[in-house]
Amino acid sequence: STECHNQDKVSMGTIASRDAMRVLQLTEQVLATTLLATVQGLRIRIERKELDLASLPVAVQAMYNDICSFFEPLVEDRPMESLLRFTIDAIQTQRWALYQ
Repeated sequence: STECHNQDKVSMGTIASRDAMRVLQLTEQVLATTLLATVQGLRIRIERKELDLASLPVAVQAMYNDICSFFEPLVEDRPMESLLRFTIDAIQTQRWALYQ
C-alpha cells in the first residue's frame, strides 16, 4: 500500500477482485481436470478388478456413471478443451448430488 493507506483503496480493490475471479476460474479448471483424471483412474481399477464400483457411496457411483456417459476412456492423446469446458460447466451448475 502507498500513501499511508490513503490513495489506493478503491483502485486496489478492483484489481484484487479481478485477480480473485481469475484464481477461481483457474481453480475450476484444475478441479475439472482432476475429476476427469480420477474417473480415468477408477475405470482402470474397476476394469482390473482392483475396485468394486458397488463399494463406493451411492452418490459417488451416480456421479461416476454420469461422467462416464460423456467422457470416453482416454486411450491416446486427443483434444479435450470442449470436454473440460463441459465439465467446468457441470461443476458450476452443481450437476451432481454431492453438493447437498
